[in-house]
Amino acid sequence: MFDGTVSGNIIGTLYMLAYQILGILIAQKVLKKEKPAVRILLGSVFGSIGLSWCPILFSFIVDFTVASHIYGLVFFILITVFIYIAGGSGSAKKVPDRNKKSGRSQKAAVKPAAIKERDSIKNYPFLIAGIPLFIFFCMMLWNHTLVTSDSGAYTTGQCGFGDMNMHLGFITSIANQHTFPPYYSLLPDAKLSYPFLSDTISASIYIWGAKLRYAYMLPMWIAILQVMFGMYTFAESWLKDKWKAFLAFVLFFFNGGFGIIYFLNGSYTFSDLMTGFYHTPTNLVDVNVRWTNTIVDMLLPQRATLFGWALLFPALYILRRAWNEHRYSFFVIVGIIAGALPMIHTHSFLALGIISIGWLISDMARKTKFFAWDGKIKNIRAQRIILACIAAAGLIFFSVLSSIQNSGEGISDKIYFTIGIAGTCAILCLMIYMFFAVSKEKRIDIIKTWGIFLIIVIIFAAPQLIYWTFGQVAGGDMLKGHFNWSNTGSTAEPYIMFYLKNIGLTAILFIPAWIFSKRKDIAHVFPALIIWFICEFIVFQPNVYDNNKLLLAAYMLICCFTAGAVCDWLRLLFNKHNTAVHRIMKYTLTAVLIVLFTVSGFLTMIREYYSGTKKVCYELYNSELLDVCRYIEKNTPENAVILTANNHNNAVASLTGRNIVCGSGTFLYYHGLDYSEREAALIQMYENVDASENLYKRYNVSYILVGPDERISFPNLDEQTIYSKYTCEYSTNQVRLYRVR
Repeated sequence: MFDGTVSGNIIGTLYMLAYQILGILIAQKVLKKEKPAVRILLGSVFGSIGLSWCPILFSFIVDFTVASHIYGLVFFILITVFIYIAGGSGSAKKVPDRNKKSGRSQKAAVKPAAIKERDSIKNYPFLIAGIPLFIFFCMMLWNHTLVTSDSGAYTTGQCGFGDMNMHLGFITSIANQHTFPPYYSLLPDAKLSYPFLSDTISASIYIWGAKLRYAYMLPMWIAILQVMFGMYTFAESWLKDKWKAFLAFVLFFFNGGFGIIYFLNGSYTFSDLMTGFYHTPTNLVDVNVRWTNTIVDMLLPQRATLFGWALLFPALYILRRAWNEHRYSFFVIVGIIAGALPMIHTHSFLALGIISIGWLISDMARKTKFFAWDGKIKNIRAQRIILACIAAAGLIFFSVLSSIQNSGEGISDKIYFTIGIAGTCAILCLMIYMFFAVSKEKRIDIIKTWGIFLIIVIIFAAPQLIYWTFGQVAGGDMLKGHFNWSNTGSTAEPYIMFYLKNIGLTAILFIPAWIFSKRKDIAHVFPALIIWFICEFIVFQPNVYDNNKLLLAAYMLICCFTAGAVCDWLRLLFNKHNTAVHRIMKYTLTAVLIVLFTVSGFLTMIREYYSGTKKVCYELYNSELLDVCRYIEKNTPENAVILTANNHNNAVASLTGRNIVCGSGTFLYYHGLDYSEREAALIQMYENVDASENLYKRYNVSYILVGPDERISFPNLDEQTIYSKYTCEYSTNQVRLYRVR
């Protein structure tokens, strides 16, 4: 029952905490030489992977039931015991680095006192922003998730009005129907190939009798902590500076471009911002502002992205250290995390794969001294000129293509797809060339590290991709050519102008940061350029806009890169003179920069919170729909098919987990599914009841719902015939439920 019980909340919480505790115990063993905060982060990630996958393994045998969850927990306990019995010292063994002199290798040693110092809370400035951001996220989640209004309806905020309905339907249908592998409750004859593990993690709490609202929120509270601390830990590991990592954290999570200008010049009013539907400085479709805020437009409404990043960012931290410090065990760990990703968030899995290729090329470049990684470049000016030329050439190339596209002449999407594939092949050829350019001994090192990583990923990921992902990609409009992301149509602008306006100051500062960058930083940010190139020519789903799930992973690297450069510039300007005046100038300029970086994102976040308050919230399901859903849960079979309208906020699909004949095209089309036949059948079954007997049988319709949405969707609805032919089992002023068979 979606109302749930307090005891169900407690059992579901204990079940989830059991995995978290076991995951932390595993991390304490295999990573015991790491800092405590890192062990807790990675242990929490291990626990989330266990909760996502262990019940699933047994669900193939006994379906998605309480039994499969008990078996799954026992299995994870056995894994933990095995690690403690068979595990070694818990150290991350290094691969000998033949490039480094012994003296340089000694720098890796860190005194215990230094570790204790770095672990002090006062040495984590990101908490200045991290703690308020976590509280803010929890508050938004609280006032966006199935909030009961004074009238007894369920309401939500602006960003919860769309995708949350779909995710609720996945959670309730998987938990209530128990069938595994699951099928779409929105399209009952289609196998659920969407990355549904981001929802089974809530279904595994809901199945114990927890309230749906609580089961939806609880794992998200844990996941947002993993995302935030994982991103900061990665940034601090790369930049080796807590303040640089803090700035990178702020740039990424409070992101926003120059959309605020449209409110300052009067194009939009601040009243529009607070009351309009998606009239925010990061989302103004009419004027081509599309670079949305990561917190309120991505992580809050899009659960798959949230749980994907919860694994992606810690995985990048481990992988970065693995290839920088040449550690065998780290490659194994990140391989397991990557192997768990495809059915949690496929875009994060793809992003991790592309970043891995970029870093592998960088690793081999270091081994060959191809870019003089270990030597001193004699002519720094020459390096900067080369980097400037690369930046200019790239911008000119994209700008010319954008101009051709905007002129109306156009280029075939097939050509764009060919360019994207050709560029990808060129990158792979570079990787192969670099592999054979290194010495035989170093090739063996690469095979023992990156090769082990690849083998583990293939072992765990290939079955998921073959069973779920590839079939859906092949069947729908999922993989195609396209150029210029969302900068198309009547609002299209010059290429450079579009991205400067959308990404803002971060995009402006990235160019000088690139030209004056250090070699190690170029190696780290290089994969972001690969992702950007691929995403500008290849679309990985029917909705072109969804490429931002890859672009934002690249943007995270760019934020780290830019933050490091900005901090270096500020110190270069002001640290030579430590007078009071210089300190005031330094802090003032820093504050101005942070305001420019974050003002659009901050206003968007304020608007999103306000949208969940009682004054302006959005109604999802009225009280009569909630009552009929309670009746359906108590009195209908778990696999019953109910004929309803296909509105996106479908109470029956979202709350009861029962199958409906056809769900909203808003969800199904963007998953690459053909629903046209079923959608057409809805009209026939509601408006021509006498002639629809065969359709009722064909689609196994057990019940017919007639409510406000059905009367709006089908103006010629023939309820009189429905009433005369079928039994009315439930009736209120606006809602009736008829039994067909």
